[in-house]
Amino acid sequence: MRLALVLWKGDIGGAEVLSLSLAEQFRRRGVEATVVFIEGPEPLGSRLDELGLPHRSIGLQRGRHVLRHPFRYAREVTQAGPDGALLVTCGYMGAALRAGGYKAPIVAVEHGDVLYEKRRRPLRWCARRAGAWADDVEVGVSEFIVDWLTADPHADDVRCIYNGIDLNVPEAPSHPGGSARTSEECALAFAGRLVFGKGADYLLQALAESRRSAQMHLTIAGDGPEGPRLESLARELGLSGSVTFAGLAHEMARFWQTCDVAVVPSAEFVEACPMVPLEAMAAGKPVIATANGGLPELVIDGETGTVVPPGDPVALARAIERYAGDRELRQRHGSAGRARVVERFGIERCAGEYLEIFRNPPARR
Repeated sequence: MRLALVLWKGDIGGAEVLSLSLAEQFRRRGVEATVVFIEGPEPLGSRLDELGLPHRSIGLQRGRHVLRHPFRYAREVTQAGPDGALLVTCGYMGAALRAGGYKAPIVAVEHGDVLYEKRRRPLRWCARRAGAWADDVEVGVSEFIVDWLTADPHADDVRCIYNGIDLNVPEAPSHPGGSARTSEECALAFAGRLVFGKGADYLLQALAESRRSAQMHLTIAGDGPEGPRLESLARELGLSGSVTFAGLAHEMARFWQTCDVAVVPSAEFVEACPMVPLEAMAAGKPVIATANGGLPELVIDGETGTVVPPGDPVALARAIERYAGDRELRQRHGSAGRARVVERFGIERCAGEYLEIFRNPPARR
């Protein structure tokens, strides 16, 4: 079997990381998987080269350029994946592929774009209608996303397949890296794009509140346009010695091993099925998350972590204080989180569910 995994470009985000992991898993199962970039491959292309995973780029632009060149688009995808295509989004990506003559099964995955297109409702409805015609199966990465998908035109077959991660995490290092904390401090960690709505500002406010009652240090991994503002806010709150801005972290499994508690404080930015809490849970860390989008489907309040209201630094501070003062609670919730990921969110299970669709595709009407 030869499959194409179609991405817009090589920017590294949750959807792109998942596609790379799926390509690795498919190869282990004897399936030839080629990543096809509609635009350019970097920086993900370099990572694919390191792993020996094939990829190719079409050199088109997202949007009208794809719609104007459907035959070129379909020809490239057919050469890479004559037995099926896994698309990174639902909508016109699949419609253009069908219009160009692609005949094999199309599985389109909705990672969350649908949450931010209401402002272009008529255009979005047209794209969704086109995707419903083209796609054999549409996948939501959480039940929250499935509900959004089925509220508009959708394929006859809509399924939920949660994102999966590699469970083979390394042993914890003897000394945590990337932060200047002391051994007595509770180590908090945030990883993600530093953009509006991800909640890092609320986390800094919560840290300023909670460090009055416990020693703690926060490491923020990631970059983005909000970085300078967040560093300025940390200084204003008197947190310069309690926060490390570590930049991009490339070995996430090791990064989570350096902390005691992971925090996913997303507020205005609505989460679909983010990789961050799954990675932290796989490393055996409790997760403080907000009741945002699909997050409560991943983090079970009072069992694998704590769920608090979005945009509430006081509630966030109380949750941080609770973990900082209770090592046994951290260990109990961390162990439960690891068990939950092993049971439901491993990449092997995720890849198997996608391959089952391609091996037994639904009949097109």
